[in-house]
Amino acid sequence: MEINFNPNRIPLPELAGSTVARQGSSPAAPDSVSFSPAASLGTSLQDIPLVRPEKVAQAKALGSVTSYPPADLLDRIATLLAVHMKK
Repeated sequence: MEINFNPNRIPLPELAGSTVARQGSSPAAPDSVSFSPAASLGTSLQDIPLVRPEKVAQAKALGSVTSYPPADLLDRIATLLAVHMKK
């Protein structure tokens, strides 16, 4: 399969009224900008643990099972890949 991307074939949308300035919006004064939501988000992100012990335990349990994933599932995935590679 071959994919050719040509950005010149995609029509650009017309920007209606792009030269008209917005009314009613004015730039915010530097004194009125609040970054407290961003600061609290940063604090929340720092509190998230890098490792989730329950997921590590689940992965170890699945890794110790020699029949996971089932052979039938692997056969079906292999067949699906083979069918799509022929096209």
